Amino acid sequence: MSIDDKTESRFFQRMIDIGANEDFSITEIRYLRVTNIASFLGVIYNAIWVLIAFLLTDALVIYGSNALLGLMFLMALIFNGKGWRVLASIWLILASYMSVILFLYLLGYSSGVAVICFLIIILPYMTFPRKARYIAHGFSILACLTLIVAVIFQSNLTAHFDGLDPYLSQIVNISITGFICLILISSLSVLIDKSEESLMAEQKKSDDLLHNILPANIIRDLKESGKTIPKRHKNVTVLFTDFQGFTELVASISAITLVNELNDIFGRFDEIMEETEVEKIETIGDAYMAACGLEKEMTNHAANCISAAQMMLSYLEERNKSHEIRWRMRVGIHSGTAVAGVVGKKKFAYDLFGDTINTASRIESAGEAGKINISSSTYELVKDDFICIPRGKIFAKGKGNLEMYFIN
Repeated sequence: MSIDDKTESRFFQRMIDIGANEDFSITEIRYLRVTNIASFLGVIYNAIWVLIAFLLTDALVIYGSNALLGLMFLMALIFNGKGWRVLASIWLILASYMSVILFLYLLGYSSGVAVICFLIIILPYMTFPRKARYIAHGFSILACLTLIVAVIFQSNLTAHFDGLDPYLSQIVNISITGFICLILISSLSVLIDKSEESLMAEQKKSDDLLHNILPANIIRDLKESGKTIPKRHKNVTVLFTDFQGFTELVASISAITLVNELNDIFGRFDEIMEETEVEKIETIGDAYMAACGLEKEMTNHAANCISAAQMMLSYLEERNKSHEIRWRMRVGIHSGTAVAGVVGKKKFAYDLFGDTINTASRIESAGEAGKINISSSTYELVKDDFICIPRGKIFAKGKGNLEMYFIN
């Protein structure tokens, strides 16, 4: 596209967007644009008639009436520019209706101007904002009644000005009306397509955001029924992590630096969860909680969590080489039964409940920085896949002595 074409395109876009407001919905903008386009077409329609009258007759009444009607259509654009949306739509329909009445009076029914009534019947529904839809009904009914009356009494609607050939008037009125209908319908079609594309884009953003917060099966339930039923999972593995010396670190750096650091680290952890098919559950301060085996039955849920933990520790090890702050992380993993569900009516929170989660937290607390500490139940699931170093029974608060293992 050439520079001139781009300039013309931007100019046309600015013209049809007269009065557009960023607070408008997609639908409201569509109604406004159709109003502006119809107003431009009304100006062009009357300008053509001024030109025809200038070439074929010297009657001032034809010049003056069409020039006045052209200005009326132009006023609709001005009203939109002022933000008077309903007035702009009313004015557009009034200008169209006056065109019909004036032409019927000057040129009679034989001029073919009655076909404009069909346009006025549908135009209100294309231009009026939804809050003024009842006014649109009234204008459409009025146009429909006008058309019926004009057809019934067409023999009485004779021309009061005989300076133009009725046959020529029919050709001009019907042709231009058809042309206006074509432009309006095609423009509306394009605007509807753009609206649908915008809505689809917004829907995708919403879906992506939901998927970042909730699992796919929970999203599906909420969309279908507006609620979700808690589900018990017999075989899941829960992964807990936190950072050693976090409390002291918080006191030594600014809050912004802390948030940026955690955002960077947890962002990479989220990617690791996707790569290993582990579901992130939540973060609380410096703690990161994830689980595997929730959305679908898996036999390798424990192995996936250990693989994820190994990647997390490797990432931190590499990151510490090039960053001033050195992060040292403990990891605890435990396998068992858990209940998953959404709690709350607003700001939904997906969470896990049950002794398995509490035990996984204790396993993590009893671990050491830079190592993966697992429970005996997890050990039984992965002992053939990973080298595990027995630690014996370690005391865990609220759990007593638990058999634990380090992953080599």
